[in-house]
Amino acid sequence: MTRDVRQRRKVEHVHAVQALGDPTGVSNGFECVSLVPCSAPEVAWDDVSLATQLCGIRLESPIIINAMTGGADEVYDINRKLAQVARRFGLAMALGSASAGLASPEVAYTYRVVREIHQDGVVIANVGMGTRLERARQAVELVRADLLQVHFNAAQELFMAEGDRDFRGALEALAEVARGVGVPVVAKEVGQGISAEDAIRFADAGVRAIDVGGLGGTNFITVEAWRRGAEIDDFWHRWGLPTAASLCEVAAAVGGRADVIASGGIRTALDVAKAMALGASAVGIAGPLVQLVTQPNGEEQLNRFIEDLHFGLRALLVLTGCRNFSDLRGKPVVILGWLREWLEARGLKAWMDARGRAPLGA
Repeated sequence: MTRDVRQRRKVEHVHAVQALGDPTGVSNGFECVSLVPCSAPEVAWDDVSLATQLCGIRLESPIIINAMTGGADEVYDINRKLAQVARRFGLAMALGSASAGLASPEVAYTYRVVREIHQDGVVIANVGMGTRLERARQAVELVRADLLQVHFNAAQELFMAEGDRDFRGALEALAEVARGVGVPVVAKEVGQGISAEDAIRFADAGVRAIDVGGLGGTNFITVEAWRRGAEIDDFWHRWGLPTAASLCEVAAAVGGRADVIASGGIRTALDVAKAMALGASAVGIAGPLVQLVTQPNGEEQLNRFIEDLHFGLRALLVLTGCRNFSDLRGKPVVILGWLREWLEARGLKAWMDARGRAPLGA
């Protein structure tokens, strides 16, 4: 792939996210999940903490600005503004794939700006499936990253005109990177979700966390179809595991071995709280942040969006009788509807029922 093609693709991805938004009529699954309210919370607002732990690293907020862009002059300003918001609110921030910055040193500054602004924050580098160890090390060094995402995006590649068609060896490369890159590795999907079976394979490869990247948010099958002006069948808009289903599968399969990040169409404080109650250690949000930050007064709108999320999360912790997310994971979560049927069909009824119960008086 030439440098010009790679850089043009970075810009087109941003334009596609702006144009498409979230898929119409495609659910992330969290409408099937309910928290149980507490009418006598015995919790003071000032005692509530939004802090969490991801791969042994303390995060001041569970919200991660998830992997989006970098690698073209036109996206520099997006990363600069997002980094300023990350610094202001203490958010971890993930960059888009480092491939363009490593192949074309003249655009490396579009990645480095994040570390220059968010000097003491948690920064996450990103490489594609099949990336070998030396390249992964270079991606980490590019932004002095605290964590490394390795994205698994077979569906996107198949619909990308210039995409890969051979995915052999990706798990072997992942294990090599996890052993030798020097920072915790996160296996990440980009919109089609991760199953329990694949979560086990990723954990066996040595990853410290799994970002489920579920169906319900930005759909990269649609993004790639948009890039080449192609029409796709409605089926492809709905291919994958909705985020809530993927989160439950991954948490049930490897929750004790790897941290879980929920992403894919998470847009509200209630979605974030439900994800954390189901076992997520953090939550990734990407598409809406690009849409906000590229509008007039985008930074002001983005600041307000994060402030509203944080207020809502604090309020929901109080209203469930919790001081922190560890408390919330001990509270009952009720799963109904198609999601309950899915989990039962997948042999996860015992895990689901255990989440729905809590000792009386707790």
